[in-house]
Amino acid sequence: MCKRAMTHQELSTKVLAAVRAHRGCELVKEIAITSVEIVETGTSWHASLVDSGAADPQLAASVLRQVSEELEPMFALVGPPVAEERHDKTCDPSR
Repeated sequence: MCKRAMTHQELSTKVLAAVRAHRGCELVKEIAITSVEIVETGTSWHASLVDSGAADPQLAASVLRQVSEELEPMFALVGPPVAEERHDKTCDPSR
């Protein structure tokens, strides 16, 4: 299966929407997407729960894990993380 390329922001938005679609997780506030290098496999991504909001943290983490397992084979992470993108645009005195 060919993976669709997505930026950190696009993937974060997609994964968070999928988590919020599950009953009891509608109020999850924030997740983080991290690029990971897997030995002998290549680059992939991992999603972590940052703020469960009013949702039960254990339920939110479990749903996030399930959503990540479903979406990881479909999407490839491209480009720098959002914080690096912002840093490059706003904090570089040479620009």
